[in-house]
Amino acid sequence: MMRILTLVLAAALQAGGAAALDWSPAVSPETLSAVTVAAPSPAAAAGPRDGQNYSGAEELLIKEFSIAGIGMDIPEAEVMRQDREYNNAFCFDHALRLAVKAVLENYARPTSPLARELSAMGSLQAPSKSEVKKASRRVLEALNRRGSLVAVVRPFKFYQPLNGETLDLNWIFFLRVDGRPYWAVVDRSGETAPYVYGD
Repeated sequence: MMRILTLVLAAALQAGGAAALDWSPAVSPETLSAVTVAAPSPAAAAGPRDGQNYSGAEELLIKEFSIAGIGMDIPEAEVMRQDREYNNAFCFDHALRLAVKAVLENYARPTSPLARELSAMGSLQAPSKSEVKKASRRVLEALNRRGSLVAVVRPFKFYQPLNGETLDLNWIFFLRVDGRPYWAVVDRSGETAPYVYGD
C-alpha cells in the first residue's frame, strides 16, 4: 500500500512540473514590453473619520466644531514631532482649537475668512453680534464644503505662511476655504493672540 502511494505521488509531482513548464511564457524583450503597469492614482485628501490623520484633530473638529466635511493633512508623526521638538506652552489639540476659533470668531484682519464674509454682507465696519454670528455660520458651512482643507504646516513643505511666520515660535495651520488660502497662526508660548489671514 505504501509503495502504491509513493508511485502515485511521484507521478503527480512529475505531471505538475511539466504543467508548470508549459504555463510560463518565455521571457524576452518582446514579452516584457507587452506588459503594461497602471499609473498610480493621485492620493485623495483624507477627511475626518478616514484614519489617515491624527485622531485627536479629527475628533476635535467633529465634536467641538461640527466640521466633518473638510479635507485634512495632519499626520500624527508630524504632530508628535512638533510637540517634542519645539517649546510649547500647550498641546497640539489646544492649538488647533484656538486656530479654528480664530477662523470662526476673529475678523480683525481684513483678509481673514470671517472679515471677508462680513464684507460680503456689507457689515465689516461695526458688525452687530447677530451679523458676526451669521457670517461665522457661513464660514463654518464653507469649511464643511468639498474642496476645503486644513493642514499643519511643516518645514520645507507646501503651505508655507505668506508673512514668513516660523514654526519654532508658532503652531501654523494652512486652510483652503472657498478656493482661497489662509493661515491660522497660534503662538506656541501663548503670549500673542491667535490670528488668521489670507492672500
